[in-house]
Amino acid sequence: MKNIIEGAMLVIAAVGAIAGIYNRIKLDKGIGIRFIQYLGLTLLVPIIAILSLEGRISQEMTGAVAATAVGAVLAGIGKDE
Repeated sequence: MKNIIEGAMLVIAAVGAIAGIYNRIKLDKGIGIRFIQYLGLTLLVPIIAILSLEGRISQEMTGAVAATAVGAVLAGIGKDE
């Protein structure tokens, strides 16, 4: 069961990154702050989950890293509106 969840997280990260880049190319837009935030969440959350499931980082560290990553990605999100 753990391998299935890890595989799904890997697919989510890969598809999210590829779809985001494809969207930027298709719309002929550059890489802005929103796209970097999107990639940050799309890649960091599954990677943190995989590391946690593999036991490479402890439960306490998982919570701390996840909160830090999401906080850093979402910091200042209201400034661009």
